[in-house]
Amino acid sequence: MGVAESLGSMVKAFPQARLVAFADLSSRMILASAGPMSVTQEHLDRLCNAARTSFDDPLFSLSVGAFGEPHCAVVMGPDSVRLFLRSDTEPADALCCICDPGIDLAAFVPKIRETLESITHGG
Repeated sequence: MGVAESLGSMVKAFPQARLVAFADLSSRMILASAGPMSVTQEHLDRLCNAARTSFDDPLFSLSVGAFGEPHCAVVMGPDSVRLFLRSDTEPADALCCICDPGIDLAAFVPKIRETLESITHGG
């Protein structure tokens, strides 16, 4: 399954996912996205920068000793949940997700992690 199809299948399985985007954090680019949310390239660029900032934030370094290298960041707001997942093996590969606040994160996170690793490893 290709990247676009993998992202699309996540949106289909989790209708509360408004946008699922595959990013290359090293080049600061969204390479593919899926979901019903209408976005401009500028919005995708800001989303990618938010993911990169989340993983580069100096406060994250405080938790590295206790929890290890961060591979996930969650930003919760009144209208959305933003989830940034970085690959365990390829730190430049990430998924950026914008979801409705009612999404079942306990079910969504393992599936989106599996999708990211499948994309990263070309499977």
